[in-house]
Amino acid sequence: MFVNGYKKLVIFFIRRIYLLIMLLFAATEIAIRLSGAVDFPIYLIDDDIGYVVKPNQSGFFLNRNEWIFNDRSMGTNRNWVNDHNSDLPNLLLIGNSIVMGGNPYDQRDKLGPLLQSRLGNAVNVWPAAVGGWSNVNEIAYLQRNLDVVEGVDFFIWEYMNGGFSQLSASRSEYVFPTSKPLCATWYVVRRYILPTLINFDMNELPPKGDSRKKYIDQFEQLISKMSASGRSNVRGIILLYPTREEFLNNKIGHDYVSDRSELERIALMYHLALVDISKNPAWNEKLYRDGVHPTVEGNNVLANILNRTVVDAVLSRLK
Repeated sequence: MFVNGYKKLVIFFIRRIYLLIMLLFAATEIAIRLSGAVDFPIYLIDDDIGYVVKPNQSGFFLNRNEWIFNDRSMGTNRNWVNDHNSDLPNLLLIGNSIVMGGNPYDQRDKLGPLLQSRLGNAVNVWPAAVGGWSNVNEIAYLQRNLDVVEGVDFFIWEYMNGGFSQLSASRSEYVFPTSKPLCATWYVVRRYILPTLINFDMNELPPKGDSRKKYIDQFEQLISKMSASGRSNVRGIILLYPTREEFLNNKIGHDYVSDRSELERIALMYHLALVDISKNPAWNEKLYRDGVHPTVEGNNVLANILNRTVVDAVLSRLK
């Protein structure tokens, strides 16, 4: 009888412990979902583009940072299909996470909305950008959306070193997720906690490598199309953006732009402004959040630089 009673007591405590674990898990799951930690944009895998943000999404990461993407996966609440035919000039802002911003930024603190706020009602800004994209992904996106290419009046195309090397591919569900997680608790542990303990590859940056001529040629072809549709003497801007390390090396005389001669040739041929952030006195190493991405203050500085360039070189010449 004593043995049977002991077994019943053990079983009783095991069941209580199991119930407690399940309750704690359920409470954690609910708390994480209510916190907005899994309220993030999801992506589509694409054979040509590599990956792209799924269109027509919006939300609030951590219930604080708003994000929104339109019918063409652009970071704006205006739909391209309906709104690009207005009387206002259309400015296409093309890039990677420097333009997209990502989860750490509120929508209003991203480069596109900041530039829009400075330009006001003078122009419609259309940010077409995804974190980790190289210029090769951006080329593929524009080739897929030729009506966007034909519908812009001028453009800003961001370039980072190595941009013409290769297509950037999607990494994993914990870098560029293609669906909302079934278990929010595991997602947060795997995405944010385990990488600090185990060497998981969580790299979100564009690939680097030697440039390939075919991608430079495709870049130039798209530049030619967008320049032909412009209404101004200066048809667009190529924005050269350095990492923090490249910025510091550039200050001591080491040029970080391996494709500078090609970009200068293209800019000259198609009447583009070449804006090198590393050479602008308003930019400094304290404006980097993590060695690559700008802080919110850095985004504001970038928006100011681009705003002046757009107003001086483009909008003042619109007819």
